[in-house]
Amino acid sequence: MPCHRPNTWYEDLKLEHEEVMTDLQRLQNENTEASEKVDELANLTVFYRGLHGQVLMEHTQLKEQVAMLRQEKKNRTEDWVLLKHHLETLKLICEDQEEETSDLQTQQQQEFERLEGSLQVLMKQKEMITQEKDLAEKLQHHFEVSQIRSEKLIHELEQATAQDDCLLQKELLNQEPPAEPNLREILDYNALSPYYFISCV
Repeated sequence: MPCHRPNTWYEDLKLEHEEVMTDLQRLQNENTEASEKVDELANLTVFYRGLHGQVLMEHTQLKEQVAMLRQEKKNRTEDWVLLKHHLETLKLICEDQEEETSDLQTQQQQEFERLEGSLQVLMKQKEMITQEKDLAEKLQHHFEVSQIRSEKLIHELEQATAQDDCLLQKELLNQEPPAEPNLREILDYNALSPYYFISCV
């Protein structure tokens, strides 16, 4: 029995050592795992710090944009009020112009009707003048035709008269000599005979 004690102690010591080594390995593993987690947390901290900075920057930009939008909204509101005022003024001007345009259209319509009436009168006068002109031309034509006919008849009458005088002179020459005429008859005959003689020739 006493011979086996040292072995038992050694075995116990060995077991203890193994347990200690196991615990030590476990602690090392836990330490490694904890270190990795610490590193991961550090990385996450850096990441979140960077993300926080980015969020803060974006938040600042958003605040600036909101301020700009508010100012733009204010400007737009002022522009809208001014535009509304201009529109009301323009509406009043348009209403006045519509009234003036309506009056002007009425005046133009009246003037057009007056001019149309004057044009109709002038057209009637022109038609009457044209008719009178046509009638005058027809009368002028009839007058010229009548004048030509009159001149022709006068010429024919003169020729017939001349022929009758020539025949009369021939008949007188063929007759017996008449009694001796007096001085007055001779003068009258001498005054007429050259004209008749020339006509006969």
